[in-house]
Amino acid sequence: MRALFALMLLVAASARAELPLQELLERLGEAEEKKLAVPACLFVESSVTEQLDKEGKSLGRITRSYEVLRAGTKVVSRKKLSEKEEGELVGQLKAEPRDQNQNEDPRGQLSPFHPGMRDEYQFEQSPGPREGWVTVKITPREKDKKRMKGTAVVDSRTAQLISLHLSPSVLPAMLDRFQVDFVYADTPCERHPTQLQFAGSGGVLVYKVRFRTQVMISGHRRLDSAAVGGSGP
Repeated sequence: MRALFALMLLVAASARAELPLQELLERLGEAEEKKLAVPACLFVESSVTEQLDKEGKSLGRITRSYEVLRAGTKVVSRKKLSEKEEGELVGQLKAEPRDQNQNEDPRGQLSPFHPGMRDEYQFEQSPGPREGWVTVKITPREKDKKRMKGTAVVDSRTAQLISLHLSPSVLPAMLDRFQVDFVYADTPCERHPTQLQFAGSGGVLVYKVRFRTQVMISGHRRLDSAAVGGSGP
């Protein structure tokens, strides 16, 4: 009986054990590689982009949905399923989503946790918002418009990403605020962000545009490489 009780205590302690930072980063890196190794993933991307007033109230919105085929870091195809526009919206906020160009460096699409990117960042671990979760602060060693800074909330027992909150380490011209928030979940295409929010403001002198885009990603289907002409990730 004592042996059984001791075993139960050991199992409970193991379940609560938090991974040290280096092991946590390695596990997160492995998850990123596993995700990118999926030959192809088909999903539905639904978004609502709003122009906001000073109080954060919506002036206008555009609601869209797309069927997206993704392989590794590349969007292979994007088919518009629906679109609806309401109220006032500046032209910039009506622009179609911008996917990676063929000539762009794919490293720009990689997470700071990817093994190929990790050396470019510093990481600090602190207690998270609930038991068993930790907050990982992400700081680029060199700041520029393409390198993001922010925090990740991670389940320190399973090394699974819960959420990610990023902003450019150097804001692009015309922007005075920009942040991206991701919420992660398990999908047939490995663990992916299924909810995203982009929020920011920018402009020139007294002309300011405040905006928010909320994105839901659903209906994930894992496909083989034939779906993208036999190309790998």
